[in-house]
Amino acid sequence: MKNIKIISFLLGLLLLASCNESEYKDYTAPDELSDVSWVISLNRFAQNPTWINQDTSISFFDLSQGAVSHEWAIEQGNNFLKEGFNANTDTLVNFIDESKGISSSDLKAHILFQNSGINKVRLFNKFSSPVTYRASSGIKTSVKEGDLWVIDTTFVFDVYAHLEPAFKVLKNGTEVISIAATDLPDIADESTWPEVEVEAATSLTFEDLTTIGRPNGRSWLAPDGVPSQTGGVTAEIKFYKLGTFNAGTFRSVRFNELPGQTIEKLIPLKVKVIQSSQPFVFDNALTEDESEKISFRVNGEIASFTGQQSNFTVNVKNTASGFDKDITVASVGPKDGDATFMELSLTEPIYNSDVITISYNSTGGIKSADDRVLQSFTAQEVQMHFGNNVLPARGHASYEGPNAAANRAFAADYFTGNNNILGGGQFVYERVTSKFFAGDGGIASMKYSTLSSNPVPNVNLWSFGLGKPTAIPAGTYRMSYMIWLDPATTLKTFRTEWNKPAFTRQLWDIENVEKGRWVRIFNTFTTDEITPALNVRFTFRPHIAENAGVTGAQLLWVDDFQLVEIEVRP
Repeated sequence: MKNIKIISFLLGLLLLASCNESEYKDYTAPDELSDVSWVISLNRFAQNPTWINQDTSISFFDLSQGAVSHEWAIEQGNNFLKEGFNANTDTLVNFIDESKGISSSDLKAHILFQNSGINKVRLFNKFSSPVTYRASSGIKTSVKEGDLWVIDTTFVFDVYAHLEPAFKVLKNGTEVISIAATDLPDIADESTWPEVEVEAATSLTFEDLTTIGRPNGRSWLAPDGVPSQTGGVTAEIKFYKLGTFNAGTFRSVRFNELPGQTIEKLIPLKVKVIQSSQPFVFDNALTEDESEKISFRVNGEIASFTGQQSNFTVNVKNTASGFDKDITVASVGPKDGDATFMELSLTEPIYNSDVITISYNSTGGIKSADDRVLQSFTAQEVQMHFGNNVLPARGHASYEGPNAAANRAFAADYFTGNNNILGGGQFVYERVTSKFFAGDGGIASMKYSTLSSNPVPNVNLWSFGLGKPTAIPAGTYRMSYMIWLDPATTLKTFRTEWNKPAFTRQLWDIENVEKGRWVRIFNTFTTDEITPALNVRFTFRPHIAENAGVTGAQLLWVDDFQLVEIEVRP
């Protein structure tokens, strides 16, 4: 029996980075080959190279030697392309080879995938003697048909259709507009768009109806709304400023492991914001910015005023330093560029370790642009400003890149100890891409799961090399994780431990954390400088000592660990 070894790029084939067909235009197989290989121009950097976008071209090269005949066969709707195109710059439909139909006996086949969904490409080779080859799926042998021996191979592609956004907008549950996938709003038609009237500080509901193209993300962009950009299949966007504005843009997205594509579509709607019939009140979003100014939103635009500083009471407490004092307001007024926010400056410095509350006693001196008096409000806590994560972006506890090291090692220098303690292929920790915190731009998280028949297992998730490549300065830090708790999870806490510069342990209370969604949880950590040479080990683990009485299977995911410096009040 003749034995032909075939290297194949779907069945154990060589993957080439999306090449132009011109790279192989002049290829001719040698006269003598002991091996036979098929080459397919796939993107070797893609997580799933056979998942492709509609209207993608792929080049196939049959390098078989000794074949009596061979044939490429494609499905109706897809097309063979002529030689000479550039896949990155040319309009590929201009290169369709109408003479070939759905089959070709050429050694090279350049195929334009125009059908969405599952598409197959068949290579049908005939030999004068039997052949075998070893593929990733096992050994494949030729089948005799008449006097010849046939190797019949099918390559399968999942082709993602172009995204075609569809959505609707509602006011108080009543539909205002509905835009189908086939609708293509144009800014040139702006004067014909419908108009919806809303009172200041009330919202419209935006709902994604997209089905074509299998999107896995979306954004609503409303420059004159709050928030001005948000995600979600359904989004509530408020409008504060008086006037008439375009509703904005809808963006449909396919990303991460799927073939990437982003399509935007105008929301063909005018939003007319009118005077509110509601009282003029504090409307949340009380925050400190990097310059130590404090701002809060109200449900309308603020008219200019003077001399109202004494009507605000700003109390500052800092338990660690024993500080507890009302600080005088130096200035107050509408925020530059957005009069729906009030902005205050204080006469003394503040720190993000402070707890600050603000209250307001109305004397009628502050009014909205539509002549409503700002109402009094009781003490409201300020969300303090914190800086950036001192750890490298997408580094420790982002789990973005799998690591093939022994003992189920994971990304960013993370390793597990005794991870197979449960037996039967049940791992306590497992890097997964099925669930992740999208806010950090990542594609993976760390899953923690146990069996119902076991107590909380004593298994560590270790990280090595914190402080690399840049040292972490001495100080006090706010540590945080994004965590997703399965609704059936009853764990009370987990612990983290640092071995250097001095051993420290933190306990994280998760017993009352909301389940079924990503939530950021916090702790604190004080350290001397962490240098690259220390090679600091950091450990995460739910521990049986702090979870007495916990029974049943436990399931959670963690992601996006951060260290942010806390400003210590002197």
